[in-house]
Amino acid sequence: MVYKTKVAWDAIYDVIVIGFGGAGAGAARFAADNDAKVLLIDAAPEGSEGGNTRYAGGAFAWGADFDELKEYYKQTYYPFKYDEEALDTFIKNVMQMKEYSKKYFGIDAQPTGRRPKGEYPEYKDAVSMQSQSMTKGMYNGGFWKLLRKQVFDRLDKIDVWFESPAEHLIQDPETNSVIGVVINRNNRKVNVAAKRGVVLSLGGFENNQDMVQDFLGQGSLAPIGTLYNQGKGIDLAIEAGARLWHMSNYDSHGLSLRQNKEREKFAYMINWKSLFNGSIFVAGDDGTRYFREDEEDRHGYKYNHGNWVMIPNQNHPHIVMDQAQYDQLAHDQSAKADQIKELISYAIKADSIEELSSKIDAPYLKQAVEDFNFLIDIKKRDMFLNRRIETMRSFKEGPYYAIPVRHNILHTHGGAQRNSECEVVGLDGKVIPNLYEAGELGDIFATKYLGANSIADLLISGKIAGTNVAKTKNNVNLPDAVTGASHASEDLKSDAHQNKTHFEVGRNQGIGSSDHGINDLPIVVRVTLDENQNLKKIETLQEKESGDLGGQAIPKLTKEMLDRNSSDVDSVSGASTTSRAFKEAVEQAIANARKNK
Repeated sequence: MVYKTKVAWDAIYDVIVIGFGGAGAGAARFAADNDAKVLLIDAAPEGSEGGNTRYAGGAFAWGADFDELKEYYKQTYYPFKYDEEALDTFIKNVMQMKEYSKKYFGIDAQPTGRRPKGEYPEYKDAVSMQSQSMTKGMYNGGFWKLLRKQVFDRLDKIDVWFESPAEHLIQDPETNSVIGVVINRNNRKVNVAAKRGVVLSLGGFENNQDMVQDFLGQGSLAPIGTLYNQGKGIDLAIEAGARLWHMSNYDSHGLSLRQNKEREKFAYMINWKSLFNGSIFVAGDDGTRYFREDEEDRHGYKYNHGNWVMIPNQNHPHIVMDQAQYDQLAHDQSAKADQIKELISYAIKADSIEELSSKIDAPYLKQAVEDFNFLIDIKKRDMFLNRRIETMRSFKEGPYYAIPVRHNILHTHGGAQRNSECEVVGLDGKVIPNLYEAGELGDIFATKYLGANSIADLLISGKIAGTNVAKTKNNVNLPDAVTGASHASEDLKSDAHQNKTHFEVGRNQGIGSSDHGINDLPIVVRVTLDENQNLKKIETLQEKESGDLGGQAIPKLTKEMLDRNSSDVDSVSGASTTSRAFKEAVEQAIANARKNK
């Protein structure tokens, strides 16, 4: 924390929003709509902003009955405490989400049909919460692009700085009001004033291994969303004197393929029903089973003696199977067939269980296989973990296989405690003046995350925080404010600009574009054909796809298309949305080039 009685301001804004994810986009949009000049900053480079919203399905929670919704939420909190006023505010807004969609996006939201009986159908009134969506399809970036467009439609009121992480908050030493932010801009620290306030919307800490260990008590979790949630929001909140809450809560999608990469493959593997059906189970570090493999995933929470808990993760678990199961998966015909076949290609092979046990360092694997067979052949019931016996088959002849997997993490929920107005609460229980919070950083969920609620929360909290922070404050004192500082040096100009639409073409060249990538910025390519109308060159003129996925897919697709002289190539695994959009742009460019002989 920086306490200043004198500050040389490099720039002055009404509002600073830290974090250009879904909640930050919403906060910036509503602050701008309430006549505030806004600076929206993000640590990620352009094309990688968006936080976990970029990777989300895009469905939001909705319900029609307040009492039933509250009863359902209260059961998911049990036995944790909750802020009743904050929860009531959230529920009232959840009930208005369809109207929100129509009013602020001009879209009639439609039911997704997912989990019609609720994520926890065992609870009373579980059916009261249903999911709605403003976009067609899921996990294709469509929802993120809706929110990003709202920012880019307001560039007269919103400046955007990419690759500009917040270093510290600046507080007035007399009032404790947050009056600005120290920002690392082009490798120099600049002091930027916020006349009305600051919104923290930096997301969680799932990519900070120290925080994962300290707050979650887990040794190894694979992030499956953004790679830029490093926990800086926690540091800023602590510096400001905030009270933290919900630090142990996070959600997951079970297991991913373990390749020791920043983002592992197959985030939703545990939901593949055709995978865990036969002579196959998940072995923990010592080789023994530790959870029911066929249980429906509830964002990582598993049934545990009448409750659902996040199980302690293993450090090097494996999916273990015999030859019969391997052959079954190799010939799988389900919707996940291609992914299953790729998954088993990573299997470690051994002629005996003993050899496999040694290869994967799982000393009790032989006993675990014998116990598995005993449950099937003798007891006819999985008395240990209650897996459905019809999904289990005894291990027979080898060879035997083990696929290395890793527990993953979708996002964390801990952060500064916030009240129903999205104001940050200090250690003394009082509001820290002019400091707000939105999104998954410090959201209201203490435990048992329910699907579609983070999207609802980012829409709700983004609106509340953005609206409230834009209100004129009477207690803000900007010492030594430099008049017109927001129009100062060139490197403090906004990085955001309108999309370029015109590109030059020559003979045998054509331009193609697609709006269906993961980013709101269209993918634009220029194709050059040779005299025989074969592909000679593919140039990507414009794209801001995610650098770690889509951005890496485009060069691979380009090379393969040129090698095959065709745009009809397979999508790059993990970047299917970008792949489809890039192919669409190339196909359009080829057609245009053939008209331009």
